[in-house]
Amino acid sequence: MSKNFELLRRAGWGEEYLEGIPVSVQAKRSPIVRQEATDLNGDPISALVRKLFRETGSGGIRCIVFLGYAENSDGTSVCARAARALAAQGGDRVCVVDAKFKNPSVHQHFGKDNLTGLLDAVQHSRGGGSFAKQVEESNLWVLPAGAGDGAQRAAVSQRDLSACLSQLKSEFEFVLIDAPPLNSKSELSAFAEVSDGAVLVVDSSGLTADAALRGRAKLRNAKLRLLGMVLNQDRVSLLRSLRN
Repeated sequence: MSKNFELLRRAGWGEEYLEGIPVSVQAKRSPIVRQEATDLNGDPISALVRKLFRETGSGGIRCIVFLGYAENSDGTSVCARAARALAAQGGDRVCVVDAKFKNPSVHQHFGKDNLTGLLDAVQHSRGGGSFAKQVEESNLWVLPAGAGDGAQRAAVSQRDLSACLSQLKSEFEFVLIDAPPLNSKSELSAFAEVSDGAVLVVDSSGLTADAALRGRAKLRNAKLRLLGMVLNQDRVSLLRSLRN
């Protein structure tokens, strides 16, 4: 058992699903290839996706927020890879959303630009689907954050953001949201209102007990349900943690 996860458990993070996910290299532009479930059994990201989305049955989880505790936790990479895996496991329309207005990067994982996106949809009271970009003629779509300035980002209200994301859920079967890190000053209320829960991505360097407690309190105050935690680390660190 990872010492980092043991620390989180002692701090009260008693969640049902914990998984170690090796860090990936920079994503390349490649088509989404349909794969049978048996071909994905050895992939931790695919196992995570099946656990969260596919094993809950019809009418279960459709929208999940991915967020790191800190910026270096790389929740964006896990979110992007989970979106690819989910799209590859079925024909449902999947949309991955970049809600990190101050530091957008989801578009880079799919070779897209960030000229327009979620920020524009919120400001013009339009559905995010009209700004989403299809990936390689597949069932996967990307909604970048949008390239607005600081004043535009500051003007986004939680109510308008929630309304936009709610409308997006009516246009796609599954929505994965890349949210700002937990230790930032961002509000979580909009994500809590529209999502079925969150996956917290923890960097291999771990957390202090105080930081874990503060993070748990922030999620609870926002009423954002924690579905599970992911330890994002390189393969050597992952194997070492499993031995421990």
